[in-house]
Amino acid sequence: MSQELIVYRRSELEAISDGCLHRYRALWVDGVDDTSDIALIGIGFARIKHAYLLRLMEHRLPSDSEEARAAFIEGVALSKTPARLVPELRQVWFFHAERFEVDPDRFVAAEERGEEGQVSWSPDLVLAHPESNALEVIDDKAGWHPPLTEEELKDLFQARVYSRYARERWPGFSSYSFSINAVRFNKKTTVTFTADELDAVDVEIEAAIATIEEANRTGDWPAIPGPSCRFCTLACPIADEKQLMPKRLTKDQWQKLGAWLLPAEKQLRGLKKLMKEGCSVYGPCDVNGVKWDNRSVESRSYPIAEVVKILAARNVMGAFDGDNGLTISHSALAKLIKAFPQLEEDLAPFQRTKETWRFSAKRPGVGDEDDE
Repeated sequence: MSQELIVYRRSELEAISDGCLHRYRALWVDGVDDTSDIALIGIGFARIKHAYLLRLMEHRLPSDSEEARAAFIEGVALSKTPARLVPELRQVWFFHAERFEVDPDRFVAAEERGEEGQVSWSPDLVLAHPESNALEVIDDKAGWHPPLTEEELKDLFQARVYSRYARERWPGFSSYSFSINAVRFNKKTTVTFTADELDAVDVEIEAAIATIEEANRTGDWPAIPGPSCRFCTLACPIADEKQLMPKRLTKDQWQKLGAWLLPAEKQLRGLKKLMKEGCSVYGPCDVNGVKWDNRSVESRSYPIAEVVKILAARNVMGAFDGDNGLTISHSALAKLIKAFPQLEEDLAPFQRTKETWRFSAKRPGVGDEDDE
């Protein structure tokens, strides 16, 4: 008798992609409830949006305020959103509904659950774009997390998996893209995957399933720091472990302190990620006049050819004079050198080196630029 294959939800496999088997077991094996208020608002929003889309498609409307109101009432009832969260959910929904439109001729599916092999998935909205023969999968995020960059979105497990299975479910399109719609910010970020990138998803999924099966076989579910530490509220043998700073440093404590610093640096980064996630959920945090928040940052850059021409034209403080002239650091060129390795050999005759000292921890075989 053949063994029936277990079907895993996309969100279940994403928990494995984050790397923490301890969290996976708590949620998906032991059934611990780790649903936050912001997640409950997200669930309610998804139900409302689905009801709204069905109503719009039934009447072939791009948008409609009366249908938005009716969908809100229906979605709250279906999702059983706690009464204390309904006011915020109402604010988020109507802010989005006033700005949302959909072309009925482009509509393909909404919340259509699919099952491909051992994976089930359910995209919020799927649209076809005939002018470019492209298929777009859209996922709404109702939290306070700032809109993702294209680079961050391309690294998102959900984006890769949904695009991969959209290609299988709706074949024949020239391209497949995935969009995250940050509804509180009214901003959508979109990435398009190549065929090779989508083909590589299968191996990633197989590895996640194999990891679950091996943990089930051995009973070993270790806690491993990773992306989910930003929002996880579960009891954790790593994060909950108390460490004490020694008051005086003996030789024996010197070794222990070195051992303590390694996880301490990771914990500090983890705490900052937690604080960032907290601001994404609850908004700015004021601590004695110091305000933590997710702030937009504007970076400035200039074409290097134009910079060189202007410096030469103005002879700025002897920028090109002698050995002390203007230079550019190796780290500033790192991305270029990585993309075009030949540059390092071309620049070697002109390389200037200076030895300095920096206190740090280093793993054997890891370069200084890669180590932390």
